[in-house]
Amino acid sequence: MAAVCGIDDCGVLAIGRCRDCGNAFCMSHQGRNPASGDGYAALCEPCAARRHAATASNRDVAPVQRLGDEQRWVMSGQAVRDLTAKGVPALPVIEQRRRAVKLRFGGERVEIDEIEVGTLWVLGRFEWTQPVDGVAETRERTTGLLAEPRGGYPVAAFRQAVARCRVTELGATLVRDGGAELEARAVPLLAQAARRLLR
Repeated sequence: MAAVCGIDDCGVLAIGRCRDCGNAFCMSHQGRNPASGDGYAALCEPCAARRHAATASNRDVAPVQRLGDEQRWVMSGQAVRDLTAKGVPALPVIEQRRRAVKLRFGGERVEIDEIEVGTLWVLGRFEWTQPVDGVAETRERTTGLLAEPRGGYPVAAFRQAVARCRVTELGATLVRDGGAELEARAVPLLAQAARRLLR
């Protein structure tokens, strides 16, 4: 029989067992590295928080905050399921693909195909930091919640569930100019924006 999460009487199918307390834990109750947001393979959320708090007290650093319910709601993929079930319309994500077509009498021409590669919900404009000429620059960018992030849900870090985008009359195109990081203070605001779409 498969193990179920034993944290807070969750009961969801477990993905691992904590090496400290021995409890099985699900993706929502998996301990996370506060710096990167990546999940620990063998630590539950309460034990990871205890370890970080002990380490932080030795270094005079503030203790790690637990993920809020809103953030966990987005990272688990439940936000996408709720938006889909409620019938909230999503925008198609359009990518341009260029291909060279050979002409009959030599030469070639470039054809541009616009292909739908997924969908997203536009959440609003939120702060992203990007290095520009060696200096970190923070700007508000249009941000969307991805219906299918790379690797699918659940995601290990919040930033994997969202993307910067440009909205056009055909849908949305993802902005991929590299190096941009979502500001930590924007994470709870993004989760709240996703919740507001359900109203």
